[in-house]
Amino acid sequence: MLFFAWLPALWFGMGFFLWEQAALYPEWRQTLRPFLQSMPETPEFEGIRESVRTGNLEASRHAVWAWLLQTFFRYPQGVLMVMVVGLIFPPLISQDIRSRAFLLYFSRPLTRTEYLVGKLASLWAYLSMVSVAPALALYALGVLLSPNLSVIGATWDLPLRIIAASGVLILPTTVLALCLSSLTQESRYAGFAWFAVWILGWFTYGAATTADAFNSQQYAAFDGRGKMVILEESAWTHLSLYHTLGRVQRWVFGFADFGDVRVSTLILISVTAVSLAILYRRISAPMRV
Repeated sequence: MLFFAWLPALWFGMGFFLWEQAALYPEWRQTLRPFLQSMPETPEFEGIRESVRTGNLEASRHAVWAWLLQTFFRYPQGVLMVMVVGLIFPPLISQDIRSRAFLLYFSRPLTRTEYLVGKLASLWAYLSMVSVAPALALYALGVLLSPNLSVIGATWDLPLRIIAASGVLILPTTVLALCLSSLTQESRYAGFAWFAVWILGWFTYGAATTADAFNSQQYAAFDGRGKMVILEESAWTHLSLYHTLGRVQRWVFGFADFGDVRVSTLILISVTAVSLAILYRRISAPMRV
C-alpha cells in the first residue's frame, strides 16, 4: 500500500515538468492541455486554463504548483489514507481491551498520555509515508524538472504548506481512528465503523449536492456567452469528513479565505476534541477498576 502511495507522485511530477516546459517553449502548450483536461475540475481550474489561453504561465507558477499539490493531497492520497489507516488501526486499542493488556501497561510507570502518543505515533509514521514524504518528494521532483532553480524563490512556501496540510489530514483522522478502536473489543467492528464514516459521508454529500445542483444550479451556471462557470463549494461538504478535510486543505494551499472554512475547521477541531475525550475515558477505565 505504501508503495502504491508513491506512484501518483510520478503523474503529478509530469504536470510540473509540462508546465515549466510550456512556460519556456510555447509549442509545449498543446501537450499541456490534455494533461490539464485529465485533472479534476476544482474551483481553481478555470484560472489555470485562463493562464494557458493567455500564455502568462510564469506568473501563475505558484498557483499551479499549489493546485497540483492540493489535488495530490485531496484525491489519491486522501483515498489511500483511508485505506492505510483502515488496515492498521482496528487492533491497536481493541486488542489491548480484549487481552487485558491494560493491566500490564499500567502496572508500569506509564501514563495515559504516553500510552496514547505511542499508539498515535504508529499511525503518524505510516501516514507520513503517505502524505508528507511523497508530497515533499513531489515538490523536490518539480524543482529538479524545472529549467532552473529560480522556481524555488517563487514556491518557497509550498513545503511549509505541505506540512500544514499533512497535519490537517493526519491529526483528526488518527485520533478518530483510535477512538473507534477503543469503543469495541472486536477489531472488525472498529474497521467497519471507520469505513462507514467515510463511505456514508461521501455518498450523503454526493446525494445532497446532486439534488441541490439539480434544483438550484448552485455548483454550475452559464454566463452570457454560454460558458459553464464552476462556483464555490457548498455547505453540504460538512456532511462528509473527506470533503471537510479537502475544504480546509484548500485554505492551507491559499485557495480560500479562512472565513470560508471556519465551520469546517471547527468541525475538525470538534471531532479531534471529542475523540480525545472518549479515548482518555476508555484508557482510564482499567485504572478506575
